[in-house]
Parts: sequence; structure tokens; C-alpha cells
Amino acid sequence: MDNNNNEKKTVNKRAYIAAIICIAAAIIAIVTISLAVGLTRDSSAPEPSGGDPTITIPAPDDNEEPDDNDDKDDSDEPDEPTVSTPTYALPLSECVVGNACSLDELVWSDTLHWYSTHNGTDFVAEEGTPVLAVSDGTVTYVGYSTQDGYTVTVEQTDGYTAVYKSLSADTVAETGSTIAAGDVLGYVSDSMTSEQNSGPHLHLEMINADGVLVDPMTLLENATEK
Repeated sequence: MDNNNNEKKTVNKRAYIAAIICIAAAIIAIVTISLAVGLTRDSSAPEPSGGDPTITIPAPDDNEEPDDNDDKDDSDEPDEPTVSTPTYALPLSECVVGNACSLDELVWSDTLHWYSTHNGTDFVAEEGTPVLAVSDGTVTYVGYSTQDGYTVTVEQTDGYTAVYKSLSADTVAETGSTIAAGDVLGYVSDSMTSEQNSGPHLHLEMINADGVLVDPMTLLENATEK
């Protein structure tokens, strides 16, 4: 009986030792395989993160041409428009200012012999003296009336309208033509019967964009001779 028990204990002990040896051998094998795999793996390869693959943006090349768009202003605000002051020219190269413009006060008329407003400025000069455009614009009217004589009307680019009265019959300007400051429109005469006693002269009227008469000298105060 005792012999049988001893034999069983011996067998159990051997089996226990054998199991320990197998487990140790398995652990050693696992460690050895893991080390072998780690040594053969490329250390420079990135570890997978389990999500989307990482996108690497290459560094800019120092020799690459700069993008012109980088120098552009990102502001969407438009540039401020450049506003230039129109240049005015004198309507006659040689003249004397006669009757001044009087829009708000009645003045005596030597021709009509009554008091009335004087809607323009008179420039007295010898008959036949060239009448010059005071500013750029387009000729909108060339005609004649007994009261105003031969007349040329110019719509200027600055919004004003210039009316040249008391010209001679041989006007140069033509309706629809584009003119510049200093261009010849016609010639001085005494064709304006409502001011005939003033002698040969140019009667110049100026009308603003609202259709209101203004004193021509307020626009001609800095005019230059063409």
C-alpha cells in the first residue's frame, strides 16, 4: 500500500516538474520570437495609429519660385477713385471784362434801357477775336436768335454747361463734336441785339448740373491762357 502511494507521489512530482519545464520553454520561446521580430523590424517606419494614415507635408524648397499671390492684398475694398479738378482756360486770349454777372441784383441795361439781371459775364474784345472753349466737353447746340445772336452751347465733362453768346456768323464749332479747353468755337461780334450797345464782346453764361445759373468768374478765377 505504501509502495503504491510512493509511486504515485513520484509520478505526480515528475509530471509537475515536466509541466514547469514546458511552461518555461514556452515562455523562453515567446521571448526569443519577440526579440527576433523586434530586431528585424525597420526602426524608421512609423507606427500605425489605427486611424487615417498620416499625411506628411513636405517642407518648402528654398529654390522654389515665390507665389505672386502671396504679395497681393487680401482686402476686398476697392481703391479710392482719383478725382481730378478740371482745368479751365480763358475764353479769349486778350480781352477786358465788361459787364459782370449779376444773378440776384437788377442792373441797368444800356441797350434795353431798363433794369434786369445780367446772367453772364461780358468779355470785351475786337471783332473777330477767336472765342475759346473754357473746358473739355461736347457741343450740344449751334444756332442763332435775335436776342442772343449766334450761340454755341457746350456740355462740359465736369457737369457744367457753358453758353457762348454774341458770336459771329462764321462759327467753327459743330453740334455733336467733342472739344477740349482752348479749342476755337467761333469769333467775337456784336450779334447779341439785347446787348448791342456794349459793342463787340463775348457773353458767357455757366449753368451747373442742377440747371442753375452760376457766376462764370467763380470757375474762371484760376483759368490759364491757352
